[in-house]
Formats: sequence, structure tokens, C-alpha cells
Amino acid sequence: MTITSLLYLGFFAVVALLHYALPRVARPYFLLAANYAFYCYDPSNRPLALVLAGATLLTWVCGLVIGKSRSKVLRVVFLLLSIGGGVGILLYYKYWNLLADAIGGITGGTVPHLDLITPLGLSYFTFAALSYSIDVFKKRCRVEPNLLHYAMFVSFFPTMITGPIERYPHLRPQIKKPRRFSYTRCAGGAFRILWGYTKKMVIADNLSVYTSFVFTNPASMNGPNLLAASILFAIQLYMDFSGCCDIALGVARILGYDLIENFNSPFESTSFSEFWTRWHVSMTSWFRDYIYFPLGGSRCCLPRRLMNVVIVFVVSGLWHGADWRYLMWGLACGVLSAFGRLTFGARKVLWRYNPLYRAVWCKNLIQRALVFLMFVATLVFFASALYNADPYGVYAGIFQGWQGGLSASWDSVRTLLHDSGIDGRLPVVLTCASLIVFAAESNGRSVARWIRNQSFVLRWTLYYAAAAALLFFGAFGQSAFIYQQF
Repeated sequence: MTITSLLYLGFFAVVALLHYALPRVARPYFLLAANYAFYCYDPSNRPLALVLAGATLLTWVCGLVIGKSRSKVLRVVFLLLSIGGGVGILLYYKYWNLLADAIGGITGGTVPHLDLITPLGLSYFTFAALSYSIDVFKKRCRVEPNLLHYAMFVSFFPTMITGPIERYPHLRPQIKKPRRFSYTRCAGGAFRILWGYTKKMVIADNLSVYTSFVFTNPASMNGPNLLAASILFAIQLYMDFSGCCDIALGVARILGYDLIENFNSPFESTSFSEFWTRWHVSMTSWFRDYIYFPLGGSRCCLPRRLMNVVIVFVVSGLWHGADWRYLMWGLACGVLSAFGRLTFGARKVLWRYNPLYRAVWCKNLIQRALVFLMFVATLVFFASALYNADPYGVYAGIFQGWQGGLSASWDSVRTLLHDSGIDGRLPVVLTCASLIVFAAESNGRSVARWIRNQSFVLRWTLYYAAAAALLFFGAFGQSAFIYQQF
């Protein structure tokens, strides 16, 4: 069930109506049934619902034993069982073929590949389930005796496709005491859904027409188009992924649940390390709490601290997919982040002698531009994995084909934009829509809260403008969200 389809909206509308028609004590159980109905809609997912149920049952039983037992050895054994089960599911369904190639390369033998269908939302529900048993072990979360409440958390359908990766201590009180119907909450949730669909279908999907055109055949592209596609892909990825999260948060809000905010104006970051505290917050905080801190975090010596940063980013790259290009993307992000931390003191001294940094606005502008360009540079690996391109060929191609200066380069980009299908008024719409999104979401503000503080005229103008943009410029029938495949 594609999240951009009318079927999804119809399913959600029916679930929301029935949800509020039921007594509050029955709502979590109804949502659990709705979650599995959503999961089993696609016939190929139906047998894999057992994987979701198995991961839920395993981590719940392990959490129960960990929380109730006074034996440290038993607690550790069941923690390892929970982690081994969750990681084992990931390795089997997502990374088996990659491991088979690696083992075959080392041993010189042949390890057979498996033609497996990856369960829907595998990376999301396994991480959510694992966080529960680890939090119980660390005494950051109380044991949940109600299996069905916990199962509702693991399988919550708004987060199933692309997150955010929820934590049980955050969602538990909301499951225990479902909220009453609130017009204000529902109106805010509805606008958040509209906002997300506009970002996804008007901006991201239209940009993907050009970026996919370039990255699917990079050998025939010149430097200006490869550079333009790399920059636009960063914007496309943000609009696509944050738009999905807006829809998920809006759907959950209408149902009475507040999810973790997954983005906090990442393109306003003034350092690469800060960028990763603002981008995909639920994932980066998960890796920080469950990998970086157990490795020693920032408490150990500097070399080990920097190595911990690199390890976390490499694991993050692999989380995105069983492809060496995702691994290289994670490694590149880790090296840049570690280098930024290593040189922060020296750079801070040099700032005093930089005349451009004397004005705060100019300093922030330069630093934000540099962080954005570093992110764009790393995303070449990401886009190459997504479109099955050679990243090193893209890097090499960016420095070629600049003959004729900026004017000729711009004409080349404009011609290819037209050839890919982006012409007429669409570039103006995409530019204006992107600027409005970045302005409304600046300083990490909640767009749903921001819209409520605007005047009646501006508020309804924006409502109608977003709806009109969807109607006239929405790229209907495009592919699913980028992060759905992870």
C-alpha cells in the first residue's frame, strides 16, 4: 500500500473514524489489528508478517525476563538473545547476499545467494524492538507486561514505511492513555499531511525526473549537469524523506499520538557534526545511544573517540542497504565528521583572522554553505547506490565539460532540464515551493505550530496554494519514498 496512493488515505480515514468511535481502552487493540491489516495488504508481505510477529514476541519475552530477573547473568544472556535475534533477522533478510560475496571472496569458494523478499519496514521495526530490550536492561524503561500494547508499538503503521524510529518510553504513556478527539490536533495533523504530500509529490518527485535522468547515465553527462544533479539530489532527498515523516507525524497526530520529530532544519547547520544532530534525528540518536555510547563515546582518548564516530557512520551506511556504495557513503560522512572534530580547535583560532567571519550573518552563511557542499559531496555515493551508477565516474565527470564558462554551463543544464521533462512554469514552482518550505521550517520550528500562529488570510492562502500545487504540479504515479526501501 503506497503512502502516496488514495488507497492509503482511504485506509487511514476508515481507521481514524473507527478508532474514535471505540472506547479508549479498546483503541490500542484496534490499532494493532489495523497495523497488521496494513502490513498484510500486499500478498507478498503476508508470510513475512510472521517475521514482524516473531521479532515482537522475542524482544518482549527477553524484556520481560531482563526486567523481572535479579540474576545478572540471566539478564545478560537474554539481552544477547534479543540483540542476536534482531541482528540475525537483519543479516538474513537484508545482508545475506553481501555476506555471501564477502565470505566467497575471502575463502575463494562460492556461497549461494538467496532470493529473499525483505519484510516491509524491516530496519525500522527491528531497531524499535531492539531499543526496548536494551532500554529495559539499562533501566531506562519499565517492563511492559501487556504483549498487545507492545506489539502495537512495534507495528505502528504510520512509522512502518519510513520511520521515524520510535522508542517505547516515548510512546508507552500515549498507548496506555489514548487521547480524546481534538479538533485542533486533527486540524494540525491534516495540515502536516498536506505539507508532507506537497514536499514529496510536488518538489521531490519532480526533481527526481532530472536527477534520475542524470545518475542513470552519468557517463554521457557533462560536469555542469552532474554537479547540478548532485546539488538537486540533496534537496530532493530532504523533501522526499522529511515529507514522508510529515505524513507519518500528521497521521499519528490525528490518531492521538505524538511521534519523534525527525528533522530540525539540517541545512542551517554550521558544522558537519551538527548536521547529523539535525538530519534523521531518530536514526542518529539511535546509533548514538546504542552503539556510540557503548563503544565509549567521548569519554575515551581522542583517537578512539574519532574511531567510534567513524564506526557509527559506517554502520549507518550499511543500515541503508547491502551495497558497498552505502558503506562508502557512511565512511565518507564518518571521516568528515571525525576530521571536523579533530580540527575544531585550530579552526576556531583561525576564525579570528578571517575578515569575513567578523559579521555573524556572513560567518553563518559561509559555514552553512560549506556544510551543505560537504553533504552533497558524500551523497554522490548515496545517489549512485540508488540509481546503480559508478560514483567514481560521477566524481571524475564533475570536473569535465566546463568549456565555455558559466553561461555555456547554465545553457547545458537548462537544456537537459527541458529534455528530462522539467520545463515551462515548473522550475519557477519548484524554486518558490522550496524557498517557502525552508522559510517555514527555519530555526527548527514546527510547521503545524507555525501555521496556527499566522493570520486567517495567510493560513488559508497557504492551504489552497498547497492543494493547488498538488493538483496541477504533483507527480502522480511516481515511485515510493526513497527511504521506504531501507
